[in-house]
Amino acid sequence: MEIDQHDQPTSEQPPYTGPAVAASLSVLLAFFTLMVSHHISRLSPGLDKMVHSFGYWIPGSQGSGPDGSIGSYTGKETLALTVWFGSWLLFHLLWRKQNLSLNTWTKVFIVALGLITLGFFHPLSDPIVLFISDLF
Repeated sequence: MEIDQHDQPTSEQPPYTGPAVAASLSVLLAFFTLMVSHHISRLSPGLDKMVHSFGYWIPGSQGSGPDGSIGSYTGKETLALTVWFGSWLLFHLLWRKQNLSLNTWTKVFIVALGLITLGFFHPLSDPIVLFISDLF
């Protein structure tokens, strides 16, 4: 039986960078999902209930925990975990044998992480969220 050695990195060849980019991009997308679902749940009680419904499976999501309900945060967590795992799986399968530029990706990652973090500050994000909600 002959094994194709071209698909496997050798000890002299550095490991592929695609899996590292896939892992960090999936975390970034999950963080973005957490921010968007947070703002969506603040727009109306109906939207908050919809976001909350994704997290009903988490103990304590409906008041049965030791400190009562943690509310719609369970739905936000569920959505973020789903995006994190799904995107990681997809990007890992697509890029597991790719060499992507880590220098470029690091710059994009840091800028995107900073922008998403700023999105959690309500004085900065509320005008944007309200503008987008007025479009619908």
